[in-house]
Amino acid sequence: MLPALPSDLRGMSSARFRSWRWDGNDIVPHRAGVPLSDRGFRYGQHLFESIAVRNGAALLASEHLKLLTNSAEEKGIPVSRKMTSALRKFAAGVTVPDGMLRIYLTAGEGAPESPVLTPGLYLTWEPAHFPTGGELKKGIDLTVLKKPFSGEGWGIKSGNYEAHLTALASARAAGAGEGVVLDTKGRVLSCSMGNLLVWLPGRSGITLVTPPQERGPRQGAVLGWVRRHQEVVERDLRSADLQRAAALAVTNSRLGVMPVARLNGEKLPGTSLAVDLSQSYLRVHGLLGNA
Repeated sequence: MLPALPSDLRGMSSARFRSWRWDGNDIVPHRAGVPLSDRGFRYGQHLFESIAVRNGAALLASEHLKLLTNSAEEKGIPVSRKMTSALRKFAAGVTVPDGMLRIYLTAGEGAPESPVLTPGLYLTWEPAHFPTGGELKKGIDLTVLKKPFSGEGWGIKSGNYEAHLTALASARAAGAGEGVVLDTKGRVLSCSMGNLLVWLPGRSGITLVTPPQERGPRQGAVLGWVRRHQEVVERDLRSADLQRAAALAVTNSRLGVMPVARLNGEKLPGTSLAVDLSQSYLRVHGLLGNA
């Protein structure tokens, strides 16, 4: 058995890390690990969703579970109604401190080419740092990465996540908090670990834009929340579009809506549009006084 640890526990003690698994009937505490024979471990054949837990609530849990089941259907991993019901019940009654709840749906045992019949399901929780109000107002530095992504499946949250980690490492090496990933034609895909929002000025005013789903960005739950609260237009974006943007923001479950202060080392015209959206996200989830 191999301990099923998330990628960045930074020496975290077992007392600050919790895990559960699906036993065929319910989600129960789990102290072992993912079996070495599970294809999720052997071949990276698993899907995942990461959910922020704040003030005792799993934020956007229903949206995350829908994204997981949609991805599972696309990848041929069966998710029973019983498992789905157990996940919903678990997320609704979660009793862990603030942190990140991660759900891993694995292919289970079997040959590489064989159909998935009995998937595995594992859940973990670890504490996490969520941006403070001051950090949100300050914003992060963003850089456009030089190396494009040339493969397929960029937006799929799976065990084959090396390209995302490499992109994030490149951004950090450049002194930025996040990096914008382009495809081989110079079109924006997303950020290394989240979606990208761009406020573009035009003749009729400012339009909130994000890269089109057909290009392959992740279908993030926070981006979905933004779409339900504001009009968001999908269109191809390039580096020049980002440079003329009125504001930028990165979205993911841990950051929420994180305003961007600088792009490639240059200060943006302003962050008020992104900060306002960030505040709205916190307010809707009852977190405005906690950030």
